[in-house]
Amino acid sequence: MRAFSALCFVNLQLLVTSLQPVVAQQPLPFPQQSPLPSAVPPRQLSPQLFPKQPLLPSGVPLRQFSPQPPVPPPATEVAPSGVSDGTSPQFSRYILGIGDVLGVSVQRPPGSYILGPGDGISVVVERFPDLSFQASINPEGNIVVPLLGTVKLQGLTLQQAQNKIRLGLNRFVADPLVTLSLTALRPELSFQAPIGPEGTILLPQVGTLSVQGLTLDEAQEKIRLALSRTFVKPNVAVSLVGQRPIQVSISGEVPRPGIYPINPITPRVSDALLLAGGTMTRADLRQVQVRRKLIDGSVVSQNIDLYTPLLNGTGQATFRLQDGDAIIVPRREIATDDNYDRNLVARSTLAVPQIRIRILNYPGGGLTTIPLPNGSSIIDALSGITLDTSNLHEIGLVRFDAERGRAVTQRIDASKALKGDLAQNVALQDNDVIVVNRNLIGKITNAISTITRPFFDIQSFIRFFQFLGGSNNY
Repeated sequence: MRAFSALCFVNLQLLVTSLQPVVAQQPLPFPQQSPLPSAVPPRQLSPQLFPKQPLLPSGVPLRQFSPQPPVPPPATEVAPSGVSDGTSPQFSRYILGIGDVLGVSVQRPPGSYILGPGDGISVVVERFPDLSFQASINPEGNIVVPLLGTVKLQGLTLQQAQNKIRLGLNRFVADPLVTLSLTALRPELSFQAPIGPEGTILLPQVGTLSVQGLTLDEAQEKIRLALSRTFVKPNVAVSLVGQRPIQVSISGEVPRPGIYPINPITPRVSDALLLAGGTMTRADLRQVQVRRKLIDGSVVSQNIDLYTPLLNGTGQATFRLQDGDAIIVPRREIATDDNYDRNLVARSTLAVPQIRIRILNYPGGGLTTIPLPNGSSIIDALSGITLDTSNLHEIGLVRFDAERGRAVTQRIDASKALKGDLAQNVALQDNDVIVVNRNLIGKITNAISTITRPFFDIQSFIRFFQFLGGSNNY
């Protein structure tokens, strides 16, 4: 009679108080280069004066310096794989942003050698040694020629440069025999360019260039065009040698929603969910949504299926997150539960790693709370029960149904579960309550059924059993 009076008081209380080195597309290999030619004199001259293969000051033939396609620094970005064919293009390309570091390699173009700033040349004028000279092409692409003054050679081949000087000198001397050769190759350009707070990089001899919001391919082409104003047909390769820090927001069916920094080397959705504590019981891993804000302010979204790879035992998709992405874990609809293995998810690393089970055991000591690994079953919870003094043939499992706002009671024969009856060894969920007392089960079931107002939330469900067990343990 005293227990029943307590239950009635609980009903009254409820009624009153329930008010977480990318490489741009490589250029096609160039065909094997022929040796860089020296300019051929207009007449047949002595081979002693004009050898077929001029040497650099180091004694190395020019053919040793034939230009090769640029080799970009090692990439740190890989193309997404394991993502469905329906992946939006905005999610399959890396978008550059503030804090990224680009590696830029600029090499000479293929084919006939084109003169440019930094090249050293030698000009020999037969019969007129005073007109012979050596010069280095200045940043403006010019040299100073005796009698002619400033002459622009940038962008010319050796033969074209030789002809230009010969025609110029022809105004002052009769039929000059001019031979031009390359004595020093201009250095190739290779540098790293961090993207600054304004979304720009600094290019040598060019200045600042905005690349924020571009892909690697787009940035490579923009850099090539900018360098073309000062370099001769530059062969440019751009790679991502340093990636900016990544922060993503995580919301929905996770225990700790919020904004989390993640590893920029392998920024996957599954890794981000672990930072938020995993996913909760009602989460639907078949349609986790990723939202991304583009540079123009528009927002695109992509659904990621984390459940099917788990079901098939295959690796999770390497869908790459980017800074500012939002991950939303939706709640699973009751109508879609039939083909969803919650126990499989509970045993995976995608779920909350630990659950809390409450055991109400009279006369064993009231309400106690025990932590268990997610995916545990009734047998695992028996460690919190004194088996010698407990009636295991009829145990009550009370579970809060968030969809209906009510508690649901299931009677279980734990003794059969211990003997291997899988039907009785029910998988547990977070905040389940196990009642060990036949009479108490009936009274609790009756009290729950007489509550005219459903539980407001999981907290009111837990408070009901805390009050009933006379415990403040939470």
